[in-house]
Amino acid sequence: MTTTPLGPRARLRRDLLWLKGYALVSSVVVVGLLVAAARAPSTQDELNVERINVVDPTGVTRVVIANAERFPLPRLDGKEYPRAVQPAGLVFYDAKGDELGGVAITDAEMGRVAALAFDYPNYDAIGLSTRSDAEGGDSVTGLHINSRPPAGLDVIEASRVVERRIGIHNREENAEIILADTQGRDRIRLVVDDQDRPRIEVLDAQGAVTFTTSQ
Repeated sequence: MTTTPLGPRARLRRDLLWLKGYALVSSVVVVGLLVAAARAPSTQDELNVERINVVDPTGVTRVVIANAERFPLPRLDGKEYPRAVQPAGLVFYDAKGDELGGVAITDAEMGRVAALAFDYPNYDAIGLSTRSDAEGGDSVTGLHINSRPPAGLDVIEASRVVERRIGIHNREENAEIILADTQGRDRIRLVVDDQDRPRIEVLDAQGAVTFTTSQ
């Protein structure tokens, strides 16, 4: 049996039909794979990154999680300020992008420090921290509550006027609560020392004890 050779137009028509069929099949396969991937459960056992920025719908950064090398500088009114140390941790921001507080962990020359802090609009308001020296000897764990600086001051100016008003510490197994005046001077101390001896002290503006319950 013999076949009649196809003319140029017939061959072209055949090739076009074949290409259309191939394109249709390929498209169906790709779409099927995409649908299957979308429906498949997404699992990730481990994720390694140096920094994660969480932004709101307007693009303002609201949370940052970062290592020490990528940890952001303090930001207030669009201006950045230096940090005393460069920690790793997490930072919270308000809707304007100003820092609100965060969690910081660092190994500094003074020792290992871990802190949780929340801020006034222009300075630290309250902080919970623990510190131990490089040899693991001297250690302090405590809570600090600061005075509130005037709203018009920037961070540097606020740091000059802010005073610690309340401190709760465990310092080398000496438990103490300290109440300070507006100048940051200790005025009342409640202490149970490392020998289990309790006492209450009232101090004058010069730091002299004017009343004590110690035995």
